[in-house]
Amino acid sequence: MVNKSGFSLIELIVVIGLLSLLMLAISSTMLMSIVSSNRVRIATSTKQAGNYALGQMQILIRNARSIKECIPSKLTIQNLDGDQTVFAVVSNHVASNSAYLTPDDFSVSALSFSCDSPDLTLVNLSFNLQDNHSTSNPTLHLETSVNLRNE
Repeated sequence: MVNKSGFSLIELIVVIGLLSLLMLAISSTMLMSIVSSNRVRIATSTKQAGNYALGQMQILIRNARSIKECIPSKLTIQNLDGDQTVFAVVSNHVASNSAYLTPDDFSVSALSFSCDSPDLTLVNLSFNLQDNHSTSNPTLHLETSVNLRNE
């Protein structure tokens, strides 16, 4: 009786095939995880940038003395110190006088203001924010209403 030790060619091919399928499944899962985390990071940074711009506008509008001009593309308020602040889109950014409220790598579209109350104490504002450097370019719509505190 001959004692054979080792593996046959068929056994080696089956093991290599199973290992390659396992490696393919693992690499596919890792790739999807990386893509998903990148998508979440972009959405989070877009939301943070939008919330910052919205928050700054809310603070300035809420603490304004009065609203001087309210047209769909531009809002002019008079601050407590007597100066005026103008909100508008400048070079695809939300701008307050000469300062941008949104980062350079984001674009703003459809900035809209409306003052529905007859005494101009309620401002509705909305805009869309989009990441310029992302391949999927998710667009986030932000909107809020602000009442003037100092009438």
